[in-house]
Amino acid sequence: MKKFAITSIFGLAFAIALGFGFIPSLEQSAACADCESDNVPGIKKAFQDFDAECKKQLAAGEDPKKRCFISNIYNKVIPALNALSKDNRYGFGERILLVGQSQNGNLVAGANRGFQTLAPLDKDSLTIDLNKLDGGNGALVKICTVDENGTTTRVGTIRFEENNQTGPQQTTVSGTKGKIVRIDIHSFGGALKKFKYTLKTS
Repeated sequence: MKKFAITSIFGLAFAIALGFGFIPSLEQSAACADCESDNVPGIKKAFQDFDAECKKQLAAGEDPKKRCFISNIYNKVIPALNALSKDNRYGFGERILLVGQSQNGNLVAGANRGFQTLAPLDKDSLTIDLNKLDGGNGALVKICTVDENGTTTRVGTIRFEENNQTGPQQTTVSGTKGKIVRIDIHSFGGALKKFKYTLKTS
């Protein structure tokens, strides 16, 4: 009985320490985590619709793999996909990234938020700007590409330490042409703190 009581007390103390961010070793394991794959079906649907909308713009016999990423074709397809995305078929609509536009967020410790580009990109690099606006928590940002088969590849990382320092960090990733880019923000730190940010791609 005494042994059970001691074990219970230890377990309670561990849970409290974890909740308030006092155990950094668990945070380190999160830093090694792979790319997220929870929205692979939505991403595959985005590829399928991209191909279908592109073919509407092509003459008979033209190769979609070569022609879809030419600017006068690509720029006609993106608005069509944006309209289709309103029913969340590609994932949460408020987490779709249109290149050149911003997304805002506010995360508590342990919360994750994933964003993705609307369609496979027409360029071979993408610049990601993440600006910490407020809060004492840190964040690990995983940047991954996803191909039409659903294969994910980690191509970049941004990390904010757990402190009150604010300001932007930027990274440019390559190998993005023909792939959808997913950006996952994982917040860590104290239970009563936050991580407020603005995310922009270009």
